[in-house]
Amino acid sequence: NYTDPSANLDKYGADALRYYLMTSPVMQAEDIKFTDEEIKEAHNKVINILLNSFKFFELYEKDYDGKTKSEDSENVLDRWIIAKLNILIQEVTEGLENYNTVKAGRPIKDFINEFSTWYVRRSRERVKGDDEKDKQFALTTMRHVLIELSKIMAPFTPFMAEELYKKLNSEGEGEESVHLEDWPKE
Repeated sequence: NYTDPSANLDKYGADALRYYLMTSPVMQAEDIKFTDEEIKEAHNKVINILLNSFKFFELYEKDYDGKTKSEDSENVLDRWIIAKLNILIQEVTEGLENYNTVKAGRPIKDFINEFSTWYVRRSRERVKGDDEKDKQFALTTMRHVLIELSKIMAPFTPFMAEELYKKLNSEGEGEESVHLEDWPKE
């Protein structure tokens, strides 16, 4: 009474299926009505939105100086997204430490939505603008959030997390793999 898993893997990918299952009631030994639509939602609202945010950063990555630190920014958007990231780290850490993948994984989807909808969308003009200092703060904050998010998402979406991490650390400043990184601290 369900679609062949191979078909869903081919259509949405292993990460979408894994995220859907790890954040579903089945992880709490409850009944589940398995539907392809929920895998599609996980793919669209987690994988695609995050990849679109990364693609925006990638367009302007060549302008990133690599020296500016996100914690030095006084821009309210930068401070807000870093605060939201710290809350996410705390929630996911707590959920995983309690072996509750549902509680740990669900806030990731909400964070990605806020990052894309509120931070990236409202930072576009900063990145495209002429204020070089503000542009650097926006780029370094985006990069910082994406790297930390790849670490947080590694248990849930290991393939996408690895891809993001490798692209963001192409100059070899981090570990060889996101799966060898230390867990982020808030």
